[in-house]
Amino acid sequence: MWKSKTHFLLMMIMITCILPKELEAQHHNVISSDSLTLTLQQVDSISQFIPVMYSNKGCGRCVTAARFFDEKGIPYLKLDLALSPNGMVMYQLASRAAGKTNIAIMYPVVAYKGVVYYGEYPLNEFLEKFAGEYTSEGKQ
Repeated sequence: MWKSKTHFLLMMIMITCILPKELEAQHHNVISSDSLTLTLQQVDSISQFIPVMYSNKGCGRCVTAARFFDEKGIPYLKLDLALSPNGMVMYQLASRAAGKTNIAIMYPVVAYKGVVYYGEYPLNEFLEKFAGEYTSEGKQ
């Protein structure tokens, strides 16, 4: 795990240097890459500082969540579920959160500060609650 925001920022700089052509800021507050994959431990570390969202192309709920984060100015890391390693880590996160392996997952899956949202209640309810908790931490 990263021990501080400095370590996290160093990791993000490393990612940017390793994938300079592929990593692009689609919006001012999203880090996204079509080829970025992270391990469970890396996601656990990064999600202590910013939300990590697993998204599928063509997923309306994923677009809704991304748009919400953009409108609220919440920075996040978006990982593509078309990449098999991302799918496996996302499933590990959701299974660990549920305490079992036989679970129903609705996209997007969002990890932040040890909490994993995997569709257990309505998306808009989750987003509003998340934004309230995020801003109460003084992030905005």
